[in-house]
Amino acid sequence: MKNSSDIRKENKKRIYRLMLDGKHYTKQQAAAGTGLSVATCNTLLNDLQMHKIVSGEKRQLGEVGRSSVLYRIREEHESYLAIHFWIEYGNRRVECIVFSTLGRILYQKEKEYDSLPYGQVEKAIEEIREQYPNINQIIVGTPSIVEDGVVKYSDIPELEDVMLQANLEKRFGMAVSVENDMHCMAYGYCRKTNTEDDVITLACYPSHILPGTVTIHKGKIIRGANGIAGMAGFLPYAVSREEQLKMLAPGICIPFIAKSLCAIIVFLNPGTIVLTGDLINEETLESVRKICAADIPLEYMPQFRVVDDFNEYYYEGMYQLAVDRKEL
Repeated sequence: MKNSSDIRKENKKRIYRLMLDGKHYTKQQAAAGTGLSVATCNTLLNDLQMHKIVSGEKRQLGEVGRSSVLYRIREEHESYLAIHFWIEYGNRRVECIVFSTLGRILYQKEKEYDSLPYGQVEKAIEEIREQYPNINQIIVGTPSIVEDGVVKYSDIPELEDVMLQANLEKRFGMAVSVENDMHCMAYGYCRKTNTEDDVITLACYPSHILPGTVTIHKGKIIRGANGIAGMAGFLPYAVSREEQLKMLAPGICIPFIAKSLCAIIVFLNPGTIVLTGDLINEETLESVRKICAADIPLEYMPQFRVVDDFNEYYYEGMYQLAVDRKEL
């Protein structure tokens, strides 16, 4: 059962999320937008103002009558650092993004490395923190399984078994979240497209890299007991891992893609599958659809959608995770 402290935190978060549009709100408007009482909103807004999370100023809203206090989130009170990495044509790429409290991108830079040991991740974060000292939370997206903050089965071998969350929290003294990259994308997709009531799979098929998929079931990411749900590279393709990677190439990838999507359709039954990656185009997708339809009744086939990339969903997901995990 939730105690009064938990309820208070939840109510503050409701007000905070409402105000993330950057607009001014009176306590009456905050009450209307959250469903809380005016008295509750008054108390919590005063608390947020005392902690310098919101600012309040008196304004005359009409020609006559008393003035009202208008509250607004102080965008400069903190920022969030999102860092993610991936392999592209054998090279390690790292992108760092600094979000303002309201989700505005303040900084964005991508770098390429021949190798990416843990120390390089720390160095990249140190450089950003010097420019943005008000960063108070770090979100890490990684192409791997993440189990209790530890990187497992990573596309980047030098990060394998690194205690990424614990190490970064100790080094920088702030909250750190480490998430599988597809989980971040799925959360961002849900937020941006308002599809909380649907069952949707996101699937990424890049050349010579094991594919990643994730399914959102009515607003919830299906993670599984250990976080491996959606790891299509673990399916039994009757060939070695090295042969699988060779199969993930233009012209010969269709059977591989079709088998993994058939498994997703049968076991998770999404209404829509959203696909990206350089192996995906409309011609490839039509061939894959025909193979799937040979075994799956047409009335149970999902809709397929191709997008250029998942970056906008990735960024949104990392920012939303930071908002979710913000302490108020």
